[in-house]
Amino acid sequence: MPVPVLTIISHVLVTGLSVYGPGEPIAPEDAITVLDGINDVLDDWSAEAQSSVAGVLTPLVTQAIQPHTIGPTGTWVLPVRPVKIDGLALALSPGISTPITVHDDPAWWLAQQARGAGSLTDAYYAADVPNGSLFFATAPAAGVAALLLTRWGLGAVGLTASLVLPPGYKTALQLTVMEAVADAFHATLTATQITRAGKARARIFGNNLRVPSLSAAGLGLPGMGGGTWNYRTGTWS
Repeated sequence: MPVPVLTIISHVLVTGLSVYGPGEPIAPEDAITVLDGINDVLDDWSAEAQSSVAGVLTPLVTQAIQPHTIGPTGTWVLPVRPVKIDGLALALSPGISTPITVHDDPAWWLAQQARGAGSLTDAYYAADVPNGSLFFATAPAAGVAALLLTRWGLGAVGLTASLVLPPGYKTALQLTVMEAVADAFHATLTATQITRAGKARARIFGNNLRVPSLSAAGLGLPGMGGGTWNYRTGTWS
């Protein structure tokens, strides 16, 4: 269910920081201060893979240009330009796609330019602002279907906007914004609020975190054999 930005602002100032009492009208300048805090938090989260909302596969169509820009005003329009591209493929025929390796090393791209035209098996992505720039090793023809996999973040919002948030994000956003704007209102968060904020962020970040298994020969502990230690469950396998 969409959450109005004004509802988040009210929660921060009334329920969270107790700057206003229940039912007391919020001054416009205070609402703007919290709105700035909301957008600062969303901007920070957009730069972190762990806080992304989801990995989204977006169907797009190529043009005969270099580069293809990706972002709010790009060749390929997305609300926020990707920090990185997690996957790319050309859909050359129904049900069949050709994967493309996306590089983020400028040295690789310069080497491709020195050799001349490359192939459609590789591309280089530069996370420029406001739109990222995707350079195919060889510029594709216009009208080729493509599939782009990116981490989906949350863009800036206005006072009258609403946010559609996955489970857990509303609590994490409210508590994090409370931390961000407390000084501006000369308010102090309680120890409980600070703990809740940390746990709320860990919850949503943990959903997007892939932790590899740790292999060790007993981690140096006597009497332990080799195996894989799962730090989340505290068990060996």
